Amino acid sequence: MNRAARGEVVNKQLLFFRCALVLTAGAALSVPTAARIPIIIDTDFVMPPSDDSMAVMLALQSPELEILGITTVAGNDSVERATSDALRLLEIANQPAIPVYQGADMPLVHTKSDFAVRQYGKWYSDDPPPPPPGGFARSLVENEPAVSFIVRAVLANPHQVTIVAIGPLTNIAAAIRAHPKFAALVKRLVIMGGAIALLPDGAGNITPNAEFNFWVDPEAAQVTLRSGIRIELSPLNVSRKSALTKAWYEKMVAIETPLTALLKSTLGRRFEKNPERSWYMYDQIAMASVVDSGLVTTQRLYVDVNIDHGISYGVSVGGRQIWPGAEGAQQMDVQYDLDWEGFIDMFVERIQRPLSAPTLVPAH
Repeated sequence: MNRAARGEVVNKQLLFFRCALVLTAGAALSVPTAARIPIIIDTDFVMPPSDDSMAVMLALQSPELEILGITTVAGNDSVERATSDALRLLEIANQPAIPVYQGADMPLVHTKSDFAVRQYGKWYSDDPPPPPPGGFARSLVENEPAVSFIVRAVLANPHQVTIVAIGPLTNIAAAIRAHPKFAALVKRLVIMGGAIALLPDGAGNITPNAEFNFWVDPEAAQVTLRSGIRIELSPLNVSRKSALTKAWYEKMVAIETPLTALLKSTLGRRFEKNPERSWYMYDQIAMASVVDSGLVTTQRLYVDVNIDHGISYGVSVGGRQIWPGAEGAQQMDVQYDLDWEGFIDMFVERIQRPLSAPTLVPAH
């Protein structure tokens, strides 16, 4: 069975039904420290220089956050690579006890195409994951599926868990469909995704108007945005207020730690090849806004996603009022401006900190 056919089975059976069978298994997951923000990171992780990996580094080095688990999804590459690389980063960061749960290996509907193969991303890949820097991690992925864990954690801790979704929203949409109370019990969902034409810098980065995460799984994005969850959207608009230059990179790696050494050996290649170029930061901004909401400026908008299989597939649209065709759209906070100096100063300082002591994760 090829990956496209397998994706149909996985998304209709495993993601929507299996999670319901696992919800009652195992001990309830409890939030260990009330003073910290309990989060789940849902990510299409790959090792640096990806924005996902740098966002997770920031989370690991931020004492304001309590990472209950990391869930993986296909996006930048296969879900198998996302899982393998995430496990290895946790080992490098001295946090191997943080559990990793593998999620969807294909979008809900979107299938591999010639265009997808020509563009960035290998979400459709059947290739085995390559060894991450230093080799594969010794720790293993959890047996429980990602969607089951997400639902279980939220139901066990109503109105306490923030989900930071920095990849395609396949796992989140499946969780919404899996349990009728899930959406209402999530404290907040911070999403890196979309591009809003109503606001400055609103063009797409995979098609002229579509952002990559939403384009990979538009149907999941629409289910999620229409769910009623309290959402803060971090779209390309705010990402384009960033500029990671070689000068900032050199400040970042000026102090030797396991994390800066990893960045030097991977991200450093970009600046060796293109020393004059700057790079946008995407997931890093979404994660930083959870740590310090004052770093971003937001506007309340209704946001929806086009799921018609045409020239606007995966395009997100924001408006100040409901418009025809978007009657199901919900209001949310949309980030559109950034305190760049405040953000990059915090990012550099956090990455340079000595590694935290290993996290004691509650029973899961």
